[in-house]
Amino acid sequence: MKKYFPLVAFLAMLLFTACQNFKKETPQVEPEDTDTIIVDADQYLLMETSEGNITFKLYRETPLHRHNFVKLARKGYYDNQQFFRIQNNFTVQAGDPKSKGATREVPLGENDVDYTIPEEIQPEKFYHKRGALAMASYYKMEKSSGGHFYIVTGFKYSDTKLFNAEDKYNKELRKEVFDSITHSSPYVEQLKEYAKDQKRNMPKIRELKKQITADTDKVMAKRKQFHYTKEQKNIYKTVGGAADLDGYYTVFGEIVEGLDVLTKIEKRAVDSRLRPIDAVIIKRVREVNYAQQ
Repeated sequence: MKKYFPLVAFLAMLLFTACQNFKKETPQVEPEDTDTIIVDADQYLLMETSEGNITFKLYRETPLHRHNFVKLARKGYYDNQQFFRIQNNFTVQAGDPKSKGATREVPLGENDVDYTIPEEIQPEKFYHKRGALAMASYYKMEKSSGGHFYIVTGFKYSDTKLFNAEDKYNKELRKEVFDSITHSSPYVEQLKEYAKDQKRNMPKIRELKKQITADTDKVMAKRKQFHYTKEQKNIYKTVGGAADLDGYYTVFGEIVEGLDVLTKIEKRAVDSRLRPIDAVIIKRVREVNYAQQ
């Protein structure tokens, strides 16, 4: 267990390095032309790759991410791109527009569209099981990248590791509430005033933080703690996934056909940057009527 969480943290850091490298204030996605996409049904996309075909189901309950992905597919944004990162037992990632035709000398992972997407995180329904489709993020729990996506490969979890993932997420939710109260009036003004002479005001600062903690306890007492369902636990233990990402990034789809292709991709040899030594190409992404497949 002592080796497990540092490894997960390292993999998560690598997964989102591209977005973090050029963190900037980017506009949120515009809802233009989304009215041309069916809004009351799931959407299906076929991704033709150099390793075979993958069919995705995109959830109607995550419309911003679904619409954006379909829009980019229609424009050919992903056509001829490369999977630029393969992380063993974690994820495979793509979405860099400069990966089209790029040689190995060209660094990849730092290029994207010029907007972000508001989060649509729903871990109680859509989670990081093997084959889940999600967007990378500039700011976890807040915004998604407009173009970078990843597919979960993951590993099989034990009950202990699932409990730890739940506990970590619930602590993160509590921290969000604590920080929100801390930055609200009148606490933020008082803390700023006390900070002018922190040493002398330390007793007052401690007392104020006790009050903020008490207020946080009241809020959390009214909130339902996050726990995996019996079905989710069974999937994580028998099929696998990346539970430590749940609650932080938006899952907006899943593979319904082609998990064997995902296995082929994840088994490709990579270099020290986790980039495939032999390029894995996304030939084309197009809309399909899966019922007729």
